[in-house]
Amino acid sequence: MSDRLGGALARKPLHFIFVLDVSGSMLRGGRIQALNNAISEVLPHLRDEARANPHAELLVRVLAFANEPRWVIEEPTPVERVRWERLEAVPRGFTELGSALTTLAGALDDLDRTTSAFPPAIILVSDGRPTQSSGITFADGLQTLLTNRWGATAVRLALGVGRDADMNSLRRFIGDEEIPLLRADNPEQLVEYIVWASKAASKVASRPALGPGNGVTNVPPDPIGDPIWSTLG
Repeated sequence: MSDRLGGALARKPLHFIFVLDVSGSMLRGGRIQALNNAISEVLPHLRDEARANPHAELLVRVLAFANEPRWVIEEPTPVERVRWERLEAVPRGFTELGSALTTLAGALDDLDRTTSAFPPAIILVSDGRPTQSSGITFADGLQTLLTNRWGATAVRLALGVGRDADMNSLRRFIGDEEIPLLRADNPEQLVEYIVWASKAASKVASRPALGPGNGVTNVPPDPIGDPIWSTLG
């Protein structure tokens, strides 16, 4: 009994954060529905990852952004207790990614109280080019994130949706040319790529000796289905 209790106490937090674009363009071609389906499908995989790793307690948060960032799951929640409530896209909503990254950096400041946590895992999904109606540019938001010690050491993965995704900005967010940057062009790909990215990020983040991002070397799934979002925009 004492061994089991000791093992439970030894688990270190692994903060897993989804940053999800819900701008107006996500209404095109069923993108927001596909995103909801993808997150619903990835949660069982993350629960499996958590059960397979006795050293990490996987805690989930979700930040959505359009005209402004909004926490969907603000408190770090054990993955076993997460129940997904479907997101709605914001009609004519902008893509205020800089503001979202600034909000994310502020949330990561709280991790300074937890000296024994694994590096966070952050997955960004967006289908557009960052706007700055809030006054915070993408470059400013990214700089704020990277000057935060947890933001700098996080395992950062990104996924573009459709042909209008700003892959250059997503690559800058990742910050490592060796890490795959994917673009989903249909709902099936979106599900497959988010599952792949989530599993890869959780594995690498819980093995921090490899260094941020190092170890994301497994091959992502081959594209499947028709590239409908490459023509719809």
